Amino acid sequence: MLSNILQLLAVIVVFVLVLAATYYATKWIAKSGAIQSQSANIRLIETFKIAPNKYIQIIQLGTRYYSIGVTKDNITFLTSLEEEQLDFSGKKDPADGQLPFKEILNRLNNRAGKKEKREK
Repeated sequence: MLSNILQLLAVIVVFVLVLAATYYATKWIAKSGAIQSQSANIRLIETFKIAPNKYIQIIQLGTRYYSIGVTKDNITFLTSLEEEQLDFSGKKDPADGQLPFKEILNRLNNRAGKKEKREK
């Protein structure tokens, strides 16, 4: 009986260790950028979701800008864009990757407040 309990505890400890190792390995891979290759000449400027699995993207190839449509199975050239047509004022730094928690919370509170006013 005691040996069964010890075996169960050993399995649980090993399981927790494997979970922790997986968590930290995933975070390390994400930070290192090993999954995504970096390019000096190709950048994704902005993505706008228009339907499930359907996006419009603005990309930069060298010094030129293009708009493309992206679906699950297809990429379609839409138009070429001039830099003067684009608004970079609200653009977040790609190195950031995330908004501060306080800003996300404020946005959610603003949405909830507007929804309550409409319902009244």
